[in-house]
Amino acid sequence: MRLIVKLSLICCLFCSLIFSKQVYKEIKINNPDSNIYEILHQNGVHVDHAHFLDGQYIIFVASLSDLQIIDGLEINYEVLIDDLESFYQSRLTSNYTREFGLGSMGGYYTFDEIEQNLDELYNEYPQFVKEKISIGTTLEGRNIWAIKLSDNPNIEEDETKILYTGLHHSREPMSYMNLFYYMYWLCENYGVDDEATKILETRELWFIPAINPDGLVYNQQIAPNGGGLQRKNMRQTCPSSPTGVDLNRNYSFQWGLDDQGSSGDGCNETYRGSSSFSEPETQAVRDFVDLHDFSIAFNYHSYSNLLIYPFGYSYENDAPAEDVDTYIEYGEDMVQYNNYALGTGPELLYPVNGEACDWMYGEHGIFAYTPEIGSQSDGFWPATDRIVPLAEENLHPNKVLARNGGAVINSVAETSAGPYLQGEEYPIYLYIENIGLSESRGNTIVSISSEQLEITIDDLEISSIDGRSNIDFGTIGYFEIPQNFESGSFISIDVNILNDSEFCNNTTLTLQVGEPELIYADNFDVSTNLNWYSSGTSDWYLTDQSSSSDSYSFRSGAIEDNQESSLFLDVQVPSVGTGQFSYRVSSEYSPSGSNFYDGLTFYVDDVQFAQFQPNSDGESPWLNFYFDLDEGIHTLKWTYSKDGGGGSTDCDNTGCDDAAFIDDFNIFAFISTIIDQGDINLDTEVDILDIVLLVNFILDTQIPTPSQFDAADLNNDAILNVIDIVTLINIILEIE
Repeated sequence: MRLIVKLSLICCLFCSLIFSKQVYKEIKINNPDSNIYEILHQNGVHVDHAHFLDGQYIIFVASLSDLQIIDGLEINYEVLIDDLESFYQSRLTSNYTREFGLGSMGGYYTFDEIEQNLDELYNEYPQFVKEKISIGTTLEGRNIWAIKLSDNPNIEEDETKILYTGLHHSREPMSYMNLFYYMYWLCENYGVDDEATKILETRELWFIPAINPDGLVYNQQIAPNGGGLQRKNMRQTCPSSPTGVDLNRNYSFQWGLDDQGSSGDGCNETYRGSSSFSEPETQAVRDFVDLHDFSIAFNYHSYSNLLIYPFGYSYENDAPAEDVDTYIEYGEDMVQYNNYALGTGPELLYPVNGEACDWMYGEHGIFAYTPEIGSQSDGFWPATDRIVPLAEENLHPNKVLARNGGAVINSVAETSAGPYLQGEEYPIYLYIENIGLSESRGNTIVSISSEQLEITIDDLEISSIDGRSNIDFGTIGYFEIPQNFESGSFISIDVNILNDSEFCNNTTLTLQVGEPELIYADNFDVSTNLNWYSSGTSDWYLTDQSSSSDSYSFRSGAIEDNQESSLFLDVQVPSVGTGQFSYRVSSEYSPSGSNFYDGLTFYVDDVQFAQFQPNSDGESPWLNFYFDLDEGIHTLKWTYSKDGGGGSTDCDNTGCDDAAFIDDFNIFAFISTIIDQGDINLDTEVDILDIVLLVNFILDTQIPTPSQFDAADLNNDAILNVIDIVTLINIILEIE
């Protein structure tokens, strides 16, 4: 009897695999209505990971049941990929040669291989990896594994805890492949890479690579070589496919708020379940998060090249403004290299409710993000040779998450406004900030030093700094610029922070000594000796420009579309240090031309330094530009062009009079002011008065300033003694 039952179950499973497998297509709707998302959602079509160009088209994945609804709505579309699963499979291969160990499912790990790799991490790096633990079991009885990485993985330390999760949706395997790449990178680079070392020494990282093992195993069964498109877990919620509960709509925060952010239909891809936390998979995550004080988290998904932060349930984000600022600050750092779009779900895709990040942030205060790995062309199953590049482009965000979850202590040193003159004294203002989320642990030592200046400021010791807070110390000391420092040279003051338990960022305050002298000037009101010349389709000329502070400025001539006109000037900077120059630019055009992208581009010796484009609202402000020049002869060039910024200008239709203007051109240079040897009293004379002062220094009746000491130490042995007196007498005799 038991054998018959087992055979029956096997047959049911076999039939299920053959007859209920869903076919998905990638479709494109051209010229969609502005409310296309709302129309589709209201009719039960989940617009999954849409790729769109506003008002022109929208591309997304649709099932056959979705297409029946779309057909019923009489919405025209074209099919871009007829069978998405077959398309994905065509790009997957077992022939790969990258160092990172890929899996047998077209490069992706099967669930068994996920378990094996967790064991291999522990066996190979037991000093960093805690043996995997089950945080719960799935609907079908599989373990949901978690693993911890730290320098003392088996000890519960007072360290910031960071969470990374993957595979809420079982057709998104890059969500866990990326995490394995990161885990191996941390272990392999401890003691080699400073950041990997610091992360493992100061943070406790927890990984749940596969929240939805059942869906993954089902995809393995229907597509052993990869490409399976089951999204949800395996609860039977629909007589056909897609069955299951969308685990990323099953969390309690704003669960079931509306039918746009999730669905009450068990056959819909975003079916939220019968109640919040109805599924054992989300219950396991809930219970695990309740046991740990996580400060920040990544819940990985794919695809669309996005980084999403809460809240996602409404177009009006009611998260506190300071938290939104924090999300954006961290997010901009995270996406600076992979260029993912940053924003909330409604801003970037569509509203969701009952979602993991909203729950983590809304109920636990965890700063949780959803990275969506991969572009529209990558899709749910990127080609095998894209696995490692996609993991690599998310390595930086993973590191930023670990860093900012704890304390990150920055120093900011400032002084009063320049110029910074020889023999003068200036204050040092100090400001310390913790941009991380957690209070700093251990003492923080701050030291101020300089290799060029004598600075006697005692080290500061700070017991702790709250997360997202700062300490303003105000003026903590002073420094004097030695009299014998060359004008145009630079001095540096270093602010060093030491805290072995946290990330610390040192800073350097760099100042240029002296006051630059004006060596060239042209306000274009009178003729000058500067040799301006132009080339191109028209000459530049002087003209009245009412918006300028002066009555005249230099104006580009009229040019046609896709043409340009250049203005040149050859200058020589005779400074010992660095030259500086400044100029102002403006542009004018007809207000009817709201799409102008004409550009004024500035070059030094054919190297582009800056580009100015007029505002799209029709305003034409004057802008100031400042640049440094090395000593020598340089060719400066301004090029004004139609379509200079990549757009188009239709002056034939608008009748506009486009032009660029330059005004108030100046060049400054630092002129050397070396003090004569032996001028101890800094009066530009070397005489008996300097000898008297040197004797007083040696007898300790007077204390020299750093500048006076440098001028008096004539043999450069860092000691003032009788040898310096003899040397000074010889200098005076030679002068006389």
